Amino acid sequence: MLRKHFLFLVLISLSLPVFAKHIAGGEMSYAYLGPGTLANSGKYRITLRLYRDCYTDGAQLDATASITIYPAGSSSYIANLRADLSKKDVVSLTTPNPCISNPPTICYEIGYYITEVELPFTSSGYTISYQRCCRINGIFNVINSQDAGVTYTTKIPGNAIVSNAPLNSTPVFKTSDTLVVCAGNFFTYDFGAIDADKDLLSYSFDDAYLGGDKNTPTPTNSTAPPYEPLTYGFGFSSQSPLGIGVTINNATGIISGVAPTAGIYVVTVAVAEKRNGVIINTHRKDLHLKIADCSIAAADLYPTYTTCNGYVMNFNNNSTSPLITSYDWDFGISGSTTDVSSNPNPSFTFPSAGDYTVTLITNKGKLCSDTAVTIAKVYPGFVPDFNIVQTCQGVPYLFTDASKTNFGTLSSWYWDFGNTAVTNDTANTANSSYVYGVNGSYTVTMIVKNSIGCVDTLRKSVSVDNKPALTVSRDTLICTADQLQLSATGTGVFSWTPNYQISSTSVSNPIVKPKVATRYSVTLTQAPGCTNTASVYVDVRDFVSLRAGMDTTICLGDSIRLSPVSDAMNYTWSPSSTVSDPNIKQPWAKPTGTTRYSVIAKIGSCQANDGFIITTVPYPLAYAGKDTSICVDGVAQLHATGGQKYLWFPPNTLNNNTFQDPIATPYETTSYIVGVYENYGCPKPVYDTVIVNIIPPVKAFAGNDTAVVIGQPLQMAASGALNYIWTPSSFLNNPYIWNPIAKLNDDQTYMVRVSTKEGCYAFDTVNVKVYKTPPEIFVPTAFTPNGDGLNDQLIPIPVGISSIVYFKVYNRYGELVFTTNEFGKGWNGIYKGRDQGNESFVWQVLGIDYLGKPLFKKGESTLIR
Repeated sequence: MLRKHFLFLVLISLSLPVFAKHIAGGEMSYAYLGPGTLANSGKYRITLRLYRDCYTDGAQLDATASITIYPAGSSSYIANLRADLSKKDVVSLTTPNPCISNPPTICYEIGYYITEVELPFTSSGYTISYQRCCRINGIFNVINSQDAGVTYTTKIPGNAIVSNAPLNSTPVFKTSDTLVVCAGNFFTYDFGAIDADKDLLSYSFDDAYLGGDKNTPTPTNSTAPPYEPLTYGFGFSSQSPLGIGVTINNATGIISGVAPTAGIYVVTVAVAEKRNGVIINTHRKDLHLKIADCSIAAADLYPTYTTCNGYVMNFNNNSTSPLITSYDWDFGISGSTTDVSSNPNPSFTFPSAGDYTVTLITNKGKLCSDTAVTIAKVYPGFVPDFNIVQTCQGVPYLFTDASKTNFGTLSSWYWDFGNTAVTNDTANTANSSYVYGVNGSYTVTMIVKNSIGCVDTLRKSVSVDNKPALTVSRDTLICTADQLQLSATGTGVFSWTPNYQISSTSVSNPIVKPKVATRYSVTLTQAPGCTNTASVYVDVRDFVSLRAGMDTTICLGDSIRLSPVSDAMNYTWSPSSTVSDPNIKQPWAKPTGTTRYSVIAKIGSCQANDGFIITTVPYPLAYAGKDTSICVDGVAQLHATGGQKYLWFPPNTLNNNTFQDPIATPYETTSYIVGVYENYGCPKPVYDTVIVNIIPPVKAFAGNDTAVVIGQPLQMAASGALNYIWTPSSFLNNPYIWNPIAKLNDDQTYMVRVSTKEGCYAFDTVNVKVYKTPPEIFVPTAFTPNGDGLNDQLIPIPVGISSIVYFKVYNRYGELVFTTNEFGKGWNGIYKGRDQGNESFVWQVLGIDYLGKPLFKKGESTLIR
């Protein structure tokens, strides 16, 4: 039900809703309905609109709202109106544009609280306000947004401004509450309004206000104006609520720019109503704008692109939507068919300076195709620069623009003189001055623009002291017959003292020709109290003292530092071909043979000459001898040549490491390094290396003891090295090979000597038993695997057998319990990890004799435990 209120009626809200964080924007407006029932009064319909995010848990719009009216300039309200929730709309983004990737969910409940009031016309008018807690959580551009309340307010103007000002209705915003804004994408948002009174409208960003808090979420009456603004975070302000990349058109109310990071942002737009040339009222709307993490498939370019330092320009589409699959660029070169690209981020070189119309078509001929046009302004040759005339603390520093532009004219300047303690250290003229009150270092910034649109920034450091900058010549030395030009650098008036043998005492670079050592001082004056003094000492000589150096000897190929003792100012060495720099005092010399070096030393026209001889001696030719090898526990005789003295390393395995030919007894292969010295003047040694290899111990093996049948050939087989000698040589076909053949009639023991090519050797023996029977394989009829070392295994004993093909043992179930083909190996009575019991086992054996004939036997053996 619509409630009507009159000036003499004050109603207090009886509803106290709970503390909740749900308000997502709002607006207080009014409409003039006509004259009131009293003389000189008017009727107004007041409308409060509150926005609630549909997805806010547990927080609903209030059933009533308290609206407070204050006379302008007064802190006492005249009415506190109770308005019911008369209507509730729901607006949502139900069908997002298919060309938006990852579209956000947008849904608002909009509550309308409407009431009417009759007010007398006054000269100053009224302020109407509503306060509540709290705004939704997570607002990005505001500091401490947690529990921040709201104040929505509007003003009914008084007739002191314009006589008919009270006969006014607020403008009506025509904004879309479901606009999709994607982070990092260019967007436009029409925040324009319609005014029934036909007043001239202008737009601006404005402060968002605090209001109720969690302790008093629904005040019974709003506090009196003025209202406290929210505190904006770094990079944001009431005038830049979405950052510096987003602006509002003052004439149209259109907000445009590149959207900031995804999040929720408080945006307040104020529209000013101007009637008869006078602003009669300012109407405001608060909105919590959602910037979504989405992207729009669009051709999105800035209005202009400018290059001021070349002809190459880089382009890219501001939209990064994954729905864009193709790019068609045309760079606007008249008559050209090659000024195109399909690259998402092309680089193009324009042929000459000028304006070019650049066109981008995305998804040409496909879904979500879009076209954008921009102007490329190519005007190279814009170089910012400025000069500084430094003075003193308290005296103006002069700053002069020295920028250059090849196109257009320099049109604007902005100076920031770097004094962070104040805010008025700026200027906007081409040339300016600034007085620094405190010593220190300051960074001066100049931003310069030209009429073409080029803009650049240059920074330079300036030092502020209580005296002007002054530099003078270094202390120096001259000959009595010469003159010298002094030099002082600075800005101001120069004054030199003493007035002795000086061409002028008032110039920056006088000529002096003193006959005795003199210290000349100069005073620089820029302003009263702004002076600096420096001095230069001019020593005077009648002659040049010089001692080039003593004769010396060095090793051929080495370098030596030439170090004359002299007071000269200039030097010239010869011969110059073997000197690092013939015109410095202490160059490096690298003579190719014995050389006399001479130097001319000068002080002006005074000079002296001296020299000395550098004798070169070749390095010794070091030779440590040939690498050698010795047996374990052997010795090696080392022998070096090439010099008069020797020093060996490592010394611990040498009998004397200073001998030319020491004896080495290394424990392992060792590299011996010898330093060779000579006595002809070259003090440096030359090194060489000899390696003494240790031959590993010889492992002689004559073979396993064996048995043969009388008259049967036996193939011997030794191993261990390269050379072999068998003893005795009896019955052997060749005692000097590793595998001779023996034919024996009786038992025999042979010894073999095995040696390397270096002479390292070892011995081993083999016993041969001769059976006077045919070849045979004997197998015991019983064995006792009890661990006493006697008959613990069932082993075949071959006689005259060269190899065992197999020896197999079976249990009474026919299971194979053991097999081998190696001499000397047998069965230990264990099968599958278990000791076998007392019983008989069947065995089979197949051998090959030394004539290559097979011998097969089988039988039984008893296991006894």
